[in-house]
Amino acid sequence: MEYRLKAYYREGEKPSALRRAGKLPGLMYNRHLNRKVYVDLVEFDKVFRQASIHHVIVLELPDGQSLPTLVRQVNLDKRRRRPEHVDFFVLSDEPVEMYVPLRFVGTPAGVRAGGVLQEIHRDILVKVSPRNIPEFIEVDVSGLEIGDSLHASDLKLPPGVELAVSPEETIAAVVPPEDVEKLAEEAAAEVAEPEVIKKGKEEEEE
Repeated sequence: MEYRLKAYYREGEKPSALRRAGKLPGLMYNRHLNRKVYVDLVEFDKVFRQASIHHVIVLELPDGQSLPTLVRQVNLDKRRRRPEHVDFFVLSDEPVEMYVPLRFVGTPAGVRAGGVLQEIHRDILVKVSPRNIPEFIEVDVSGLEIGDSLHASDLKLPPGVELAVSPEETIAAVVPPEDVEKLAEEAAAEVAEPEVIKKGKEEEEE
């Protein structure tokens, strides 16, 4: 699935002035391109809530170009917690590393026996050609017993998709009920924000 968003070239506008006008300064780039742009903040919020980092966002530019991109980084205002800058990576025919959502299906045998399924990863880093980006990767957990775990190497990847993480990376596990509280405490101690979201910004011109 892809989403569409109108974008405009930045021709000297100051980022601070754009933000006051309800716009979001940004950059679109790849190995052959580096161009400052801006988008409407409200429209970006709508699109990014759906697309996140997992789906292609097509930037529609005033010169008629439509460029497929992935959001690589969003800088947030530390106080107001709203986007202040966004980086769009422009896709080409070259393979790209990206996170693809995991869709867990089935009820583990261990859950029927009283265990609890822990979904350790909700997405997985893969290397894929832009034309082969999957909507999601299905993960069948029905065979997991209490104490069993499922690793990246167990995933059934679609054609043209390669793992970009260690095959030993744990994706899901079925644990005894007494272990759930301990795992929840450990998870709460970790940083909850996605890696793509950064606090603060480093915009060169104000």
